[in-house]
Amino acid sequence: MYFELSLIPFFMIVLLFLIFWIVQEGSRWQKHPQLGVFARFIQASAGRAFFSFFILTILLIPATLLLLIGVWWDLLAIGEAIANTVPVVNTLLLMFLILAGMIPVTLSSFRTWRHAVRAAAEVKVRTTLG
Repeated sequence: MYFELSLIPFFMIVLLFLIFWIVQEGSRWQKHPQLGVFARFIQASAGRAFFSFFILTILLIPATLLLLIGVWWDLLAIGEAIANTVPVVNTLLLMFLILAGMIPVTLSSFRTWRHAVRAAAEVKVRTTLG
């Protein structure tokens, strides 16, 4: 029961990340009936896109560990002892697998944000000097 309850935040984080990743680029998504809200939010600025991806990436770690705690609570609730490390290994492998996909997306949105900030600073310098 606890494992199933701990799946909810895990899947919500992964689903939000996937939705934001899909609608990150392309103005056609802004008019989509269901995904338009997500597209307008993530496409508002490069900083908002980076911080959204960054927060979801960071939140995946405690959500994955919550899965492990849910497995342990279920074992303790039925009266069994925690005898092996299979749930720990499976949980860590799942976390590393998903993070391997999330970290490149987060880093690319960081680069986009950094270039946008640099370009805005150059424009500001050019307008004040010229």
